Amino acid sequence: MKKEENAKFLKLCLADALLKMMKTQRFDAINVNDVCKQAGVGRTTYYRYFDKKSGIEDLLVFKIVYEAKAYNEKHKEEAEKDRGKVFLDFVYENRALFRLMYQNGLTTSIMKAFDALSDWREEKNSAYLRAFFVYGFFGVVYQWIKYDFDETPEEVQRHTAEVILRAMQEKQAQT
Repeated sequence: MKKEENAKFLKLCLADALLKMMKTQRFDAINVNDVCKQAGVGRTTYYRYFDKKSGIEDLLVFKIVYEAKAYNEKHKEEAEKDRGKVFLDFVYENRALFRLMYQNGLTTSIMKAFDALSDWREEKNSAYLRAFFVYGFFGVVYQWIKYDFDETPEEVQRHTAEVILRAMQEKQAQT
């Protein structure tokens, strides 16, 4: 296994161990030693990739980013047509993960993952537009999580499109 692949594997093992633990205990009660023990990985390995306690949250960010990229690659043809729809499908298929993070007050980590998944270049002239789309999309997903995924990805996409269209029509009517 290449060094990079080995690192990904170890990070995923740690993230999966953390998620397993979060099913039975609160996130804030879990420490690095517990995660390493659950994953069967030494603390030295953990600290090679992550900082202190904040690194535990980074495990979840890594997990979302890794899994979302793999999902996107698996649905490459669909993603070329509608990336938003494919991403909503990914979130819905992984709703247990997002629900667990929300229940543990880790919405900032979800936002960090969304930010890391944006492939827009970070140029000053497009930074505001990039932030608008990344965090706007996060806001939609956040509401969906709060409603406990009570609608399908297609329904969420339709509602969002309808609201945007209505706002544009109202703006046009004002001019």
